[in-house]
Amino acid sequence: MPFPRKYMLPNPWNVFYSRAKSQAKFRREEWAFTPETWYRSWVNSGVMQHRHRLPHGYCMARIDKLEAWGPHNCVIVNRREQLRKTLNYGTQKRKIRQEPFTVEDDVTPKHKQIRSFK
Repeated sequence: MPFPRKYMLPNPWNVFYSRAKSQAKFRREEWAFTPETWYRSWVNSGVMQHRHRLPHGYCMARIDKLEAWGPHNCVIVNRREQLRKTLNYGTQKRKIRQEPFTVEDDVTPKHKQIRSFK
C-alpha cells in the first residue's frame, strides 16, 4: 500500500517539496514556503524539467542566508553559478568571501517573479 500524499502537488514534485522542507528543518533553517508557492516558483522559472544535481541543472538558492526559505528570499539559479558563489575555500584552502545572490541572478522571467506570500 503506498503512502498517502501529504502535499497536493503533482508527482514527483510533492517528493521534491518534502525533501527540500525536511532538509531545511535538518539544517535548522526557517521555511516560509507553502507547497503551492514553492511549486509556482518552479513553474514560473521555466526550467522545471532541468532541476537536477548535475552542474548544468538548476536549483533554488537564498538571497539572504539569515532569512527564511520563502518566495521573498529565494531565486532559481544555474547550479554552476550557485556552486561558484557558495564555495568557501579556494585552491590554496584559504577562506574567500562568499558572494551574495541578488534578484538579478534569478532565471525566472521578470514578469513572472513572485516576491510575496500571496
